Amino acid sequence: MTVTVFFLFRFYIWAVAKLPIVCIVGRPNVGKSSLFNRILGRRAAVVSDRDGVTRDRHYQTAFYNGREFTVVDTGGFLPDDSIDVLADSVRAQIFTALQDADLVLFMVDIRVGITDLDQQFARMVKRLDKQVILVANKSEVPEDRTESWEFLPLGLGQPRTISALTGYACLSLLDEVIGLLPGGTKGIHDEIRPIRFAILGRPNAGKSTLLNRILGEERAVVSDIPGTTRDSIDCTFIVDEVPFVVTDTAGLRKKARVSDEVEVFSNMRTQESIRRSDLCVLIIDVTRGLEVQDFRIITDIRKAGKGLILLLNKWDILPNKTDKSFDHLVKDMFEREPMLEFVPILSISAKDGQRVHRVIQEIKTVYNNCRRVLGRDRLAEVFAEACEKNPHPTRQSRPIKLMRACQIMVEPPVIDIETRYPEFVDEAYKRYLMKLFFDAFQLSGAPLRLNFDQKLTLRKDEDLEQFTESSDRISVGVPPVRRVDGKARQR
Repeated sequence: MTVTVFFLFRFYIWAVAKLPIVCIVGRPNVGKSSLFNRILGRRAAVVSDRDGVTRDRHYQTAFYNGREFTVVDTGGFLPDDSIDVLADSVRAQIFTALQDADLVLFMVDIRVGITDLDQQFARMVKRLDKQVILVANKSEVPEDRTESWEFLPLGLGQPRTISALTGYACLSLLDEVIGLLPGGTKGIHDEIRPIRFAILGRPNAGKSTLLNRILGEERAVVSDIPGTTRDSIDCTFIVDEVPFVVTDTAGLRKKARVSDEVEVFSNMRTQESIRRSDLCVLIIDVTRGLEVQDFRIITDIRKAGKGLILLLNKWDILPNKTDKSFDHLVKDMFEREPMLEFVPILSISAKDGQRVHRVIQEIKTVYNNCRRVLGRDRLAEVFAEACEKNPHPTRQSRPIKLMRACQIMVEPPVIDIETRYPEFVDEAYKRYLMKLFFDAFQLSGAPLRLNFDQKLTLRKDEDLEQFTESSDRISVGVPPVRRVDGKARQR
């Protein structure tokens, strides 16, 4: 079954991929995932100094200078005689990604120099007859950038010296990448990047009904039988000159209950839909309430760093409904999961169309919040006021002083906070800062993350804004979420 699912998934990638594909390859620990994150402008891949952290192929959609393309992060190439028991599987993943690629970024470590493994891998890549750019990473020090000539024997052309860590020369590299991709330097989304969102939920929660209601046509099959939708369906539509791409997904069930081979593949497609989307709309069957599987889906969305909107569907058939029903349900949800306080919640009826028109408005708002540049000066001001008003308590006789804060990423927005003892920062204080930032910057629905480090990573607003060039145009006229007593209220 596993082999069948693997080839089905490979067929899916081949069948639905409409964008040019840029594949990042190299031996372990040359900075592939760091460059992957740098291109995306967010931390989509785990980065570590330890070899072999990345093993699978990781697909994400990137957008730069009016061009949209797919970027693929791969595991580090290992030789046949490697002691790693998964080396064969990792190599298979790498070459599968290479076969589908339109352009290959072959990465080397300029500080280490050329290695036998680099030469072995380069020979294999050249046999595939692909466009290749040789990227010499870890060029933080100017003296290292003069040593790139030693990689010429790889036969992959002149190396481009960059630093994925600091961003040195990465924009020049991206300019060259989009110039070499099929279709020229501009893509089909030259004017406005489409907002991609996925409709998620348990089986029979009303996902396909909502899709049909939004599109105004019977685009998806609707049935009371759970599991009717087996595939992830992408549909494009335009509202107020803003393009959207919506993905209707199969219902996500608990893994222990998934045994059918097709359903296993449907779940894989749904997980991939989460990764490809800018934000997710989670539908809750209000007649059943918020169940354990819904919390699992919320956790998956957060791990992927995507925005979130909750829809309480089937509001028209909620038994014993009163004017206070919505408030009571939302309060109960907050008690079970406090982080839902920062998520827009709407009560709708996808079948009757009740309040469905407000879903698109919320999607615009959350999309904008996910791509917001908070402003370095304003963030420093809010952070300083918070620490002055409520200083961090002493832990284990150590004064825990939080010194500076700076936004380091967008989509998802990440705030880095400098402190001498990051491991001792109290969880309650983290929640205090989280709530304060959500309220101060109106980040409803955004997957805000806080990092605590001994040394602060500083980023200029201009560096962050290059990844949000289309967000300002779609956010015009989008009001912030109204809040009552610090809680989102959308009925």
